[in-house]
This record gives sequence, C-alpha cells and structure tokens, in this order.
Amino acid sequence: MNRLHLLLAITALVLGGCGSEAEPAEETAEGGAGLPVYPWDTLPPESIYGATPVENLRVTPVELHVLGIPPGWDGMRIAAISDLQLDLWSGNREVAAAAIRRAVAEQPDVVVLLGDYLGNGTDPTALRELLRPLSGVSTFAVLGDRDVRSDSLAARIAATLSEAGVRVLRNETAILEHGGDSAAVVGVDAELLGESVGEQAYVLGQLGSGTRVGFLISHNPVLGARADNDRVPAVLAGGVFCGDVEVPGTPRLSWLNSEAIPSAVVEGAERLYRIGQMVMFVTCGTGYGFIPVRFGAPPEVAIVTLRSVEAETAGEDARDAAVDTLLEQYESSLEDTTSN
Repeated sequence: MNRLHLLLAITALVLGGCGSEAEPAEETAEGGAGLPVYPWDTLPPESIYGATPVENLRVTPVELHVLGIPPGWDGMRIAAISDLQLDLWSGNREVAAAAIRRAVAEQPDVVVLLGDYLGNGTDPTALRELLRPLSGVSTFAVLGDRDVRSDSLAARIAATLSEAGVRVLRNETAILEHGGDSAAVVGVDAELLGESVGEQAYVLGQLGSGTRVGFLISHNPVLGARADNDRVPAVLAGGVFCGDVEVPGTPRLSWLNSEAIPSAVVEGAERLYRIGQMVMFVTCGTGYGFIPVRFGAPPEVAIVTLRSVEAETAGEDARDAAVDTLLEQYESSLEDTTSN
C-alpha cells in the first residue's frame, strides 16, 4: 500500500469506521464506468455529512461592494456554480442537477460556471443533460484543471457547453449589457496554469484590454488573484472544497489562505480576498470527492450581488470603507444562511 492509499485508509478509519476495508476494492461500481469502489462509497452520505448531499445543498447569498463597475450593474445578481466533479463520486450528478435547478430558480441575471465539470472520465454526455435548465439564461463558463487533462477532452467539454448556449471563455472576453451599461466578462482558462508566471502575467494583462471590465471568472483562485487589479474590479473563482478535512493533493482552502495568497485574505472572511482595489470571492462548489473532503462545508450555489462604488471618485478612505462594507455584508449573509 503506497502513502496515498495509507492516508486514505486512515481517513476512512477515522471518519467512516471502515476497519480493515479501508483499501479500495478491485470491483467497479455498477454503471460507474470503471470507477474503483472505495469503502466509504457504501456508507450512507448522511452518516458522514448529517444529511444527503442534495439535502445539504444551500444557496449562499453574498454582496460584493465593487469599485469601478458600471452604475447600471449595481444590483446585478450572479449565480456561481463550481466543481461539479461528475463521475468522481456516484452522487455528484444528482447534486449538480439540483444545484443548476436551484440557481435557475433564483432568477439571477447571469450564471457563471467555474470549471471542473468532469472529475473522472472523458464522456460529457451527463453534463449535456444537466445543462438543459440553463436554456435561455445568460451563462458564461471557464474550464477547470480537470477539464483540460487533454486537448481533446477540453474541446469536447467546451463544445458541450457551447451547444447548450453557454459562452465559454478560454482566455477570452465577452461583452455583457445590464441596466443600460455594457462591460466585459473575462474568462481565464485553466491551461494557463501550465505556463510560466511571466507568461501568465502577459496573458492576464491582455485580457479585456481596451474595454471596461465588469468581472473576471477563473476556476483557479491564484490565477484570478494575478489579474490586473487596477483594471479588474472583481473576481469569482472556485477550485476548493472548503472542507474541514485537509487531504494533501486535494484542493484546499487552507493552502490558499496560508501559502498561496495569505496577504490577500480579508480578516474574518476566509473566502474573501482583496488584491489592491480588486475583490475576489471563492465558492466552495458542489461536487463531493472520493473521501469526505467536503466535511463541514455543504455544497453551495453562491448568489453574488454586485454593489457599485465608483473608483473614479473613491479616495483611500472610500476604498477602505467599501471593503469594510463588503466584509460586513458578507458576514451578515453568512449569519442569515446559518440561521435558516
């Protein structure tokens, strides 16, 4: 048994009481396209998480007071969904379907899909079916690192999204009109992670050049944090499970906060970041992994409401006040969610 399997076995013992069954079995799940059967797959989700994943799904309201977005964008509501992770765990399709239905039911102005649609496998058929409720809804998407494992897979997923009417932004810009004002939505492709920091800076510096940027979407928060913070007022990202169980090699919020961008953390709100005058919110996503890394962090659909603060008229005190207000609104939204 290698170190990874040993770590997974210990995790299963602690969280699932699986005893000697901790090592993955040789069989595959019925209809699971060759996925290994782990002992925790057979545990009722409610025994680990307190409820089934769909029952745990929540809508998280967040208000972002953003410097420099157009006045007509004040009050824009964006539904952010990330990390569907289809076929990583057998229940992820059901959770993803529920998340998309909940997002549409909220009647947002815009939906953003933040990547990692396929956690395993290469067949996007299930994704095509899940996207049907988004028909007629203004939707933008980026690809995550799991989606760009190969050029052919990335092309298939991008085509599936496009066929559903979703605008896929692979280091691209799209103009969005709202409230009589137009600005750019910028999408960062996860393939950029494979480039040097210098190349990343160059590409990010060119995105949205010459246009007024409304917000940027990125699967990876680190790429979002490297955007031009004088030109990009807001970033929406995913890529982390936010769970209390920290497993090396999995997307971890603690790594983001303590190692990747610690100076950007807004004190008292671990999923809010400030880089210059740019603010970034990171959603915990929806998908479950093959171990309970989501423990303590229910799957979510984030409903982000933009509030405009004009950068042209905001001095240093006004910028600080805007960030204070952002934090206050965010904490208040969490209290409201927890009390429901």
